[in-house]
Amino acid sequence: MSITFNGIGSGLDIDSIVGAIVNAERAPTENRLNRLETSTTEELSAIGQLNSALNTFLASVEGLGEESLFQSRSVSIGDRDLLDATAEDTAEAASYQIQIEQVATAEKIATQAVTSGTTEVGTGTLNVYLGSNSFAVDITSENNTLSEIRDAINDSENNLGVRASIINDDDGARLVLTSESTGVENTVSVTVDDDDGDDRDASTGLSQLVYDPTDIETVGDGGVTHTGLELNSAQDAIVHIDGLTATSASNEISGVIEGVTLNVLDAQNSDDFANGDTINLTVGNDTQSTKSAIENFVEVYNGFIDVVDQLTVVVVNDGNTGNLTGALTGDSTVRNIVSTIRNQLSIGVDSNPDDFQFLVNLGLSTDQEGRLTIDESTLNNALDNNYDSITNLFSGDGALSERLTDALSGYTGSAGVIELRQQGLQTTLNGIDDQREALERRISLTEDRLYAQYRAADALVGQLNSTLNFLTNSLQASRSSNDDN
Repeated sequence: MSITFNGIGSGLDIDSIVGAIVNAERAPTENRLNRLETSTTEELSAIGQLNSALNTFLASVEGLGEESLFQSRSVSIGDRDLLDATAEDTAEAASYQIQIEQVATAEKIATQAVTSGTTEVGTGTLNVYLGSNSFAVDITSENNTLSEIRDAINDSENNLGVRASIINDDDGARLVLTSESTGVENTVSVTVDDDDGDDRDASTGLSQLVYDPTDIETVGDGGVTHTGLELNSAQDAIVHIDGLTATSASNEISGVIEGVTLNVLDAQNSDDFANGDTINLTVGNDTQSTKSAIENFVEVYNGFIDVVDQLTVVVVNDGNTGNLTGALTGDSTVRNIVSTIRNQLSIGVDSNPDDFQFLVNLGLSTDQEGRLTIDESTLNNALDNNYDSITNLFSGDGALSERLTDALSGYTGSAGVIELRQQGLQTTLNGIDDQREALERRISLTEDRLYAQYRAADALVGQLNSTLNFLTNSLQASRSSNDDN
């Protein structure tokens, strides 16, 4: 009887045998590591979502705690076509009746006309006055056309704020000078030091451009303008606030009402002014910004609760697949954070009046699902009539912002519970990688050992088969020999 194998040597399928044993050795540990990696990754992701939602919530809380939010002021104006205004937080809440007699304007003058912009006017020094101050522009044969004089004024590094241009009218080309600043103190004048020796001559030389109606350099002639024109006169803004008069070189008037900057846009018409009609300006608390901050706080809090619900959800299935739960269902950290926040939301501020110590007094309440809701009417009434109490609820010592920040400090930040937990989960994930490497090393050694054992067995069986074949052949040869005899 012979032993028959289909493979080399022993005929055993060593690769399949070793592979099956190795896989059976690897499977329990690999499955355990896969389950651990999946659950750890899901938990780490969930903790990250919780941390992000909590930080967003705390940012809104800190915004409500800023004193500047409740100190900011709003301004209402009866006629914004005539007047605009801004108020700093130092402004007192009050109403003012304002009349605008005139707006501040900038002076614009045109010098005597010459033939054209390319006409050579003369040489010397052009002195351009802005109020009582002046800057000098040297005019030579290289830049003495009217256009070149315009450019020399505009390009002067000493220019005090006068822009030059050219207008061509029926009489010719005129150099037009405009003050960049409003007010009677910023009138524009032009004198010259003419190289032809006559600084006031209207017919020849640089002196053709003189426009000096007040004899600003006191030469003694009472003033010279030649045929120049005042295109727009300089004037100050004049406003009357509750009957008191204020004059300003600028249409932006600050300091008249403490903490308020007026921006005069236009004057009242003469009839309205004469009749004593006024523009009402009211400085008050910026209730709209405060309301927006409260609404944002409620929205962000509800968003935080939505995230918590998603992470701790329990969904009961039909009995075939079991219950589905969130990654943080039953988690004590989540439970403690939510409990801490809700406890702080329910605490009152003793320093407020008895009827305004709690969030519910300004229209904020919790519904059956744990979310905050706003009663719009109650909130608006509180903003209009209890603004200081609203401030005390959210900002300052013992207010909601301070309490929540302190109560949650153990969970947030680099040393908080959430950060430490994230670090621990990441350490677990790193350890899984190390365990996989160790598993592969152990499996490799097991595989090498099994191959060595089965190869030895394969060689032994091969030798036995060879011996068996030899003996069988010998017996058959002996039997044939006996039969022949």
